[in-house]
Amino acid sequence: MIIKKSKQRCTSHYHQGNCKCSSKKSSPCSYCDHDITIINNFNCYPPIPPTPPPPSQVLNVETSQYTALSDGVKTIYTNQDKEPQFSTSDILNPNDVSYINLFINGILQPPTIYNVQPGTLTLLVGPSEVPRNGVPIILQFIKIFSS
Repeated sequence: MIIKKSKQRCTSHYHQGNCKCSSKKSSPCSYCDHDITIINNFNCYPPIPPTPPPPSQVLNVETSQYTALSDGVKTIYTNQDKEPQFSTSDILNPNDVSYINLFINGILQPPTIYNVQPGTLTLLVGPSEVPRNGVPIILQFIKIFSS
């Protein structure tokens, strides 16, 4: 944001602060009654939607997920524990994906509380921190392809 001190002709139909033209008008007003004009890299009104990148710069992405339900006791989950109706993959090799996200009961978890190996998810938590019985455990796998 750049702030300039000058008397400027208002170019927007909506203004803030002590501007004389602070209400909606059909044409721009003559001058504001204060010396500060805020110039942004975007228009005030109407907002201009962001332009998507050209198609040649859009990357291909593939997502999949492993879903299990906690039993309230164990901290190690394998491919055999997955819920097939909610899963689109087994537990993938971390070296074959770009990102892995773990959600427990819909909450994104920090990578420091879990370890993923091919076919195995290990929760690195103490007995009192194990998710309650029936809580969903979702591993999201994201693969980003350069072309």
